Amino acid sequence: MDQGKGRRFPRDIEEVRKKPKERERSGKNWRVTVAKLVLVPILLFFSLVIGLVIGYGVVGNKPAAEVFDLGTYKHMWDLLFADT
Repeated sequence: MDQGKGRRFPRDIEEVRKKPKERERSGKNWRVTVAKLVLVPILLFFSLVIGLVIGYGVVGNKPAAEVFDLGTYKHMWDLLFADT
């Protein structure tokens, strides 16, 4: 078995001398990039909303509609920073 002992790294010098091929551009690359830039924040937002509804409505045994009420978050803010 020849495991490359005594050879210089990289084992195939010709691989180093070859220039890497330029990446071919296709029309789909920009669409994928834009889709990622738009879809990822939208999916993160909806997962946040679903998590709030599950946490407040199911785990907290409160009406899930109160998640969308601004007064709920004002009350939480006042509870957190009441002593400061």
